[in-house]
Amino acid sequence: MYKLLLVSDREDVLEAYDQVHNWGYNGFNRPHVRRDLEGAKETLQKHHVDGIGIALDPEAEDQLIIYLRQEYPLLPIFETATNPADALAHLGGLKTLLNRLRSDFSSDTFDEQQMMIRSRRHFFRKLVSGQKMTSQEVRREMRLLRSRMDPDKTCILMELQQTALEEDRLVGRWQDSDHLLERELFQSFGGDVKGYHVLPLVTEEGKVIVLAGALRDQAQEEDMTTALDECVREGIQHAEEYRGLHLRVTNVQVLPSLYALCSDYAD
Repeated sequence: MYKLLLVSDREDVLEAYDQVHNWGYNGFNRPHVRRDLEGAKETLQKHHVDGIGIALDPEAEDQLIIYLRQEYPLLPIFETATNPADALAHLGGLKTLLNRLRSDFSSDTFDEQQMMIRSRRHFFRKLVSGQKMTSQEVRREMRLLRSRMDPDKTCILMELQQTALEEDRLVGRWQDSDHLLERELFQSFGGDVKGYHVLPLVTEEGKVIVLAGALRDQAQEEDMTTALDECVREGIQHAEEYRGLHLRVTNVQVLPSLYALCSDYAD
């Protein structure tokens, strides 16, 4: 059974979780309940916790989030609810993620951190592919996956086109080993750049998309489009020289936020 921590001083939230009776059937123990930051810290330090839900006043919640970033960067944060049905629905997403994170692949390659990275890539791959998601769903998933990107800030999408050459050593094997091309490209130019996280993604249709999302609590460069273009072009040159990959930039798009990719987005 997965172990939960609910941190809230709101009676409507506490009552909703108290009304959930089929915890074991859904794969969870009844959550530990704490009403403040210090109580949450004490429980986290003394007990194993698989997921945490937070419903506090904004200032206290921000303090707890900062603490979690420093001490528990992989602990999933599930969205809380004010009725039992929504509470169980949100926990369903947490259970799916935990089952993935804790799976035994009989390999040292896939530890919990690597599985979380794979889960984030899977989510962002769906988002840039145009799969219908609401802004609330995006916010919930990014929180659950502990993404460092800020969905409210500017993001940049860059589309790359593959050049089919015989010497491309990965031709015909893009989908093997959890998107081998994605990992090859990330090694060439992925990572944090001037307040953004640069994430190469390969969609199911084979499109190569580079997503640059603003990092939380960091200042972003105003000329990020130029900086990203330079970063990616240098990465493409590196990938061609050292990995035998041939790509070119075909489109660059600046969006006001990640929510611009959502189905309920309106100008």
